[in-house]
Amino acid sequence: MGLGGKDEVGVAGIGSYITAIDYKTGKTVWRHKFSTATNGGRGAPILLATAGKLLFGGDVPGNFLALDPTNGKLLCHARIGQVSNAPPTYLVDGRQHVLVAAEDRLYSFALY
Repeated sequence: MGLGGKDEVGVAGIGSYITAIDYKTGKTVWRHKFSTATNGGRGAPILLATAGKLLFGGDVPGNFLALDPTNGKLLCHARIGQVSNAPPTYLVDGRQHVLVAAEDRLYSFALY
């Protein structure tokens, strides 16, 4: 449902992005364009921002991404399928990991 109780109707694919906005000025700081313009009816990307200056999320083609939240630079990606959760982090023996659900599998990535 859109504003005012009316159905929202998409008229064209304008692209699929993660956009960082400066909360003080309202200006766009950076924009990361995904390789596919549509998301097949899925909602917004599921993201995790960490205190360690990492931004994790999934894109439409099925990649798990790590971005630098200060400039949007892609740090790494893994093609694992459609990400279906906001990825939590946890520690094992002092090393931080991120846990990602994609389709019917769980993946754990160690952060260095």
